Amino acid sequence: MTEMSVRGLTVAVHAGDREEALAFYCALIGRDPDLGPDPDFYEWEISPGAWLQLATGRVDIKPSSFRLRLQVDDIDASVAILAKKGFEPGVVKRLPGLVAFANLTDPWGNPLGVYQDMGVVPGP
Repeated sequence: MTEMSVRGLTVAVHAGDREEALAFYCALIGRDPDLGPDPDFYEWEISPGAWLQLATGRVDIKPSSFRLRLQVDDIDASVAILAKKGFEPGVVKRLPGLVAFANLTDPWGNPLGVYQDMGVVPGP
């Protein structure tokens, strides 16, 4: 074999207080974590092989340099649901035939968002 066989990915987000972070991310994702192998580490399998990791109890948190966006089926309904839950999603931006998205941040300044594919998605 000359190349790696990449089969999944993990994305880690750092946050502060465990209870506040869990409440925020459980509300954002709409369910409890799939795994909690450590009292300050939680994981959600967002799609097969793609995991969001939440590391809590951190101090002096520097917001992530990347934006973590979660795919949704209906951007307008999802933004309304987020607003009803107390989140502050931004205005939905649309790139016709491609994508629609809205941004928000977590209490620690990590850039987040939701998006909906509006065109043909490549792949099998």
